[in-house]
This record gives sequence, structure tokens and C-alpha cells, in this order.
Amino acid sequence: MSTDGVTTSFEMILEEIDSVVSEVNSQGAAFLRNNEYQHAKDAIASGEKLAAFRRKLESLKNEWVSGQDEPTRRQVKIEPAAMAKIIASAPKSSKTVLVVKFVDGTVIYETKAAETFAKSIKKLGTQRVIDLGLKVNAFPLVSKQQSESYTQTPLDSYLVMTHSSTESKRDQLLKITSALKEKISVDIVPA
Repeated sequence: MSTDGVTTSFEMILEEIDSVVSEVNSQGAAFLRNNEYQHAKDAIASGEKLAAFRRKLESLKNEWVSGQDEPTRRQVKIEPAAMAKIIASAPKSSKTVLVVKFVDGTVIYETKAAETFAKSIKKLGTQRVIDLGLKVNAFPLVSKQQSESYTQTPLDSYLVMTHSSTESKRDQLLKITSALKEKISVDIVPA
């Protein structure tokens, strides 16, 4: 049986929910690392609710696939590639942000993880970061070149590649500071 548009939509929604679950797990781990046990408990409760919701959605998908006859599924014909393009191009709101603390007492905590990420790179030294030669999505992390495919955040006369999850931004900052022999703490917190 070829996959119909409804089945494809279920699968795409399940993938998005899995991304949210991953973010909640990262937040919970960050809270535990910082001994913020009440926040960690709240993250666990959210994760449990998401897991229950995901199970319901998976059950609905299975009901659709097994409970609907083939002619009905053929009537609901949406090209999976077209559906993916529509969903992928929809704007996503920021669900989590970064809090970056430097040893000199500086705290960078913006309303968007991308802004915190870019300002942290500036604090570490934009040229020092450029000299590391790091890439994201096969594109320089910091450059003056505009990407046609990926999101970048302006930083002075440069553009910082910020087309990544909040967790990836945290990992990139930790990798950068390790390479530069700097010490910072980077936490993911709810927006």
C-alpha cells in the first residue's frame, strides 16, 4: 500500500512531538545538573504528558491505517513531499532559550536562543571563533556569506549560523569554549 497524505501527516506530527520530547528531556537534565529539582519534576511531568499524548496519536495513526479501507485512503490523496514542504516551511516558535554564564560574571540571557548564541560568540571573540573553522549544515558557523537555505543571526558585520536546535546551540558553545580553553556554563530553560 502506498502511503496516503493522512498517514504521512501523522508521521510528521509524531516526528515533531519527538523533537519536543527531546527538548523537554534536555531541559530536565539541565535542571538536575543545576540542582533545580522542582523544575526537573515539572519537566518530568511534562514529558510524561507528552509521552501519553504521543501514544494516543500513534494509536490514531494505527487506527487510520488498519481501520480504513484502501479506497477511502486513496481518496485522501496529498503528495507526501508537498505536505512535508508545507509543514517544514511553517514558522516555529521558540520553546526554549539559553542562559550563558561566563567566569567574569557576565550572563547572556536573551528571549531567543539564537540571540544568546550570537552574543555569546561575540563575548568569546568573533574572530577567535571564526579561526576555529567550525561548520553547521556544511556552512561556516560565522561568516559574511548569506545562506539561501539556513537561518542566520546578524552579529555586527557577520552572520552566525543559528539553524539548529537549542540543544545543538548549547553543544556548539561548549565545543567552542573547550577549543578556546574558556569556561562557561550553558543551560537550556523554558522560553
